[in-house]
Amino acid sequence: MGRGPGFYDITLYYDAKDFTLRQNLVSELYVMFLNGYKPKGTTRISVTLDDDEEDYITGYFGSILSVYAKFDKPGYWKSNAAQQNQFILDTIHRIAILCADKYGWDKPVFESAYQEVLESGFVYKQEQKRKLSKDKMHHASLLLNKDGIMATLSAMFYAKNGQLIKSVELVKTFRHSMFYNVLLKNNKWFNNREFGIHAKNEELIIKASLDYEEAKIIITPGFYSADDLEAYLKDIVYSDIVTVPDLLKGLI
Repeated sequence: MGRGPGFYDITLYYDAKDFTLRQNLVSELYVMFLNGYKPKGTTRISVTLDDDEEDYITGYFGSILSVYAKFDKPGYWKSNAAQQNQFILDTIHRIAILCADKYGWDKPVFESAYQEVLESGFVYKQEQKRKLSKDKMHHASLLLNKDGIMATLSAMFYAKNGQLIKSVELVKTFRHSMFYNVLLKNNKWFNNREFGIHAKNEELIIKASLDYEEAKIIITPGFYSADDLEAYLKDIVYSDIVTVPDLLKGLI
């Protein structure tokens, strides 16, 4: 592995919003399954897609490696969602192997990442650290689950022996981290039976319980008004991409 900043991204550049959302997910999965591997002197690979050109490497700009890749755009758009995921994964992997051959990177790492993305079903899952209730009877954690469209945060309840008791969906939000990072960090037990997420000085709480099936949203105005809290909640809860919040515009 190289030293310095980590390898964090392989981006396929193509000016189409739906494509960008899907490629972001597949790229994130692929890089995650590299398990921290860093090609020497490289922090990211920037890939320009072309209908006609063959794959070729243009070279480095600092630590960013630029590549052109052949991509069948008409074929992509004629495909269903699963096939589109495969189109993107195959392109990312083909370019990674092309670069690995040229620069002597560890090819088995990339081969393994490719297989793990396939095995994941193109769904990103990341469970946060489990937390013990004050009475030490249960553990709970927050699970982040992302597909090509949205991110879902769920509360996971466990018995003392580690056996999963139940999973309760807390909120569906947009897949960009700016929408869920605050909630992801702010998870806690509210008492020995209820666990969830909070924001805005805990004036907004979304919690699940060992005793009921669905999550509850609690709004308690204080520093923030009820209108402010409801507006914040409306902005982070997933809706059709046509009505995506202003915060996200320009990022996809």
